[in-house]
Amino acid sequence: MRNFFQSLLTSNMVFRLDDENVGFPNPTLADPNGLLALGGGWTPEWILNAYYLGIFPWYEVGGVPYWYAPEKRMVLFPDEFHMSKTLHRLIRSGRMEVRVDTCFSDVINSCANMKRKEQGNDTWITKYFIDSYCRLHEDGFAHSFETFLDGELVGGLYGVSISDYFCGDSMFHTATDASKVAFARMAEFALLNGFRFVDAQLYTDHLASLGAREIPRDEFLALLSAQDINKTFRGKWHKNTAVLSLGGNQGDRIGLLAQAMLIIEKYVGHITQTSAIYETEPWGFEADQQFLNLAITVNTPLQAGELLTTLLGIEKSLGRVRTDDVSDSSGHCADAHRTYSSRPIDIDIIFFNSELSDTPSLQLPHPRMHQRRFVLQPLVDIIPSFVHPKLKKNMWQLLAECDDKCEVKRYGEIKKP
Repeated sequence: MRNFFQSLLTSNMVFRLDDENVGFPNPTLADPNGLLALGGGWTPEWILNAYYLGIFPWYEVGGVPYWYAPEKRMVLFPDEFHMSKTLHRLIRSGRMEVRVDTCFSDVINSCANMKRKEQGNDTWITKYFIDSYCRLHEDGFAHSFETFLDGELVGGLYGVSISDYFCGDSMFHTATDASKVAFARMAEFALLNGFRFVDAQLYTDHLASLGAREIPRDEFLALLSAQDINKTFRGKWHKNTAVLSLGGNQGDRIGLLAQAMLIIEKYVGHITQTSAIYETEPWGFEADQQFLNLAITVNTPLQAGELLTTLLGIEKSLGRVRTDDVSDSSGHCADAHRTYSSRPIDIDIIFFNSELSDTPSLQLPHPRMHQRRFVLQPLVDIIPSFVHPKLKKNMWQLLAECDDKCEVKRYGEIKKP
């Protein structure tokens, strides 16, 4: 039965778990092949506790799970993702579409059907795995990134997310580079939504080519020691992430920012990250009251045009009166000669994934964000390593090079809705 996996059982020093009580031995006690224990159960509690401790199920025999904690762990730090020129051209061509959490069961079953030479053309993804991870998906912990070509699923990956990291389990493709396209979107998603790392578990040349690298188990466990379970992004994920800048200098400045975030959470999507609040000088005009500004990231099902319309409506509901005939993605007139004035609320789209747009009504990324310190400073709080898709510099670099002399002072924190 699965000779490849059975060949890994070289040690008698394997722990037998109590099937009734969820619990694992110290992962540093795993044998040289990484095998730590067998037994336990397939419920979400068992699997989530394992991932939380740096342990994962690799295969099963007769329904009994085998738990691993290898000496070296394959990890992708999102800002180290490597995109080849060929992959970049494929993604920019728009031939393949990536969706998120729309067909999890299809993705995990497709991964199970993949033949892998390094594993003797066998699979560890049995019915027990599929049933358990589908339950985790229903519970909002397991997620899939899915690549479509001409409406057909041709690649993807799935994994589990707890705290502020994503545990990638497997990927598949039936069209060239389709799994890489899904992996690229996953890496971008992780970077924009504040994930510290992606646990890729075991070394493969394919993962190494995408920027993942092995780290010692002790280093991996140190990463886990800093996790915060309250940061878990649980529930259905959407394929789009918008980075928004919020500000205003009229009325109850804090109250209006809080109201805007509540409405965004209700009508746009889940707010995954929030910067500190900064008090800033007015940009381009003088006013009696300073601005308060912050930045957020929002995971949303809306397309960019729908998002713009929704945000303009939110501004209006909070008392913003516009006189501009044409507005760009920042809510500002596209005319370079426009004048700026005080306002109760301003909501600007800074980034929408890594999309590029240059129309009279929608410019992405925000065309003047790199010139504004009050935009860049909050962005450094939440997406410091995200690279501007046109300027090819991250937020730290853009802030360091910004010529804007307006003072930007940290004001305080605001709680997410």
